[in-house]
Amino acid sequence: MPKLLVLNHHGASFPALIRGLEATGATLKVVEASEVTPSSPRSFDGVVASGGHLSSQTRLKELRVYSRMLDELGPPFLGICLGLKILGHRYGARIRRIEPAVGMQPLHFIREYPLAPGIRDCSVYQGHKYELIPPLPAEMENYATNGSPVQAVKIRGKEMFGVQFHPELSGKPAIEILRSFVSLC
Repeated sequence: MPKLLVLNHHGASFPALIRGLEATGATLKVVEASEVTPSSPRSFDGVVASGGHLSSQTRLKELRVYSRMLDELGPPFLGICLGLKILGHRYGARIRRIEPAVGMQPLHFIREYPLAPGIRDCSVYQGHKYELIPPLPAEMENYATNGSPVQAVKIRGKEMFGVQFHPELSGKPAIEILRSFVSLC
């Protein structure tokens, strides 16, 4: 099974993310955001960036490190919640603060998402207060909406994905996104 690097941003759902990834059979190494270097992913088959937050004191430094890491990244990447914003920051997406979105909400895939084949509609758990706003940079393809315009993205020509919601808390069929990502790795 694949070996994944999991970037811990101390979101409330982190234990559920670990359980969801372990259920796929993947081997995990968890690192703190402050420990990440551009070369951190080199010996891994995939990278998952969890939800949570970045420290206000070190946020810009960490975002620069993440941008360099994503530039050099070979294995597939999945950004969840904050992980989506990290991906958006790297590609120049506009990000805005919103009223907190919390709880189960319907999600509609506007086209088939590579990590959710065959899924068009499902319920997902939201827990965020920032979002990407369209238009997205040319490299970012949007795949889903729920009233909030950007819920699932893929970087064109790369195995880099991001979701606004928390598949680890969403149940079936959204939890399949984790399984699909691990299979890709």
